[in-house]
Amino acid sequence: MTRFLDVTGAVEKVPLGGGIEVLDGYAGYVFPRSSMAAKGIVCELPPVDSGYRGENHAIISNVSGRTHAIQEGARVGQLIIMPVVIADFVSGLGEERGTGGFGSTGE
Repeated sequence: MTRFLDVTGAVEKVPLGGGIEVLDGYAGYVFPRSSMAAKGIVCELPPVDSGYRGENHAIISNVSGRTHAIQEGARVGQLIIMPVVIADFVSGLGEERGTGGFGSTGE
């Protein structure tokens, strides 16, 4: 099957033909391949969570301004597994931190 990414801004969800079981504390990401990125075809980076058990997909965007055909079996990205740190959110930060925000520390 051939998929066409028409003009700049086209986005396609491409099934990868299988799935993976990501361990708790990790997430998978389909990173762009340099050869595709050089042509203006890049993978977006939504995570494959540890609890997901379905078929994996690559979300591919065309930023080139030209139409590109993606043939079935094309190597569109590379799977990277990375550790995930979950933040511990609190309702108050206390008096120790400033609240000035962007650029308030003089940097």
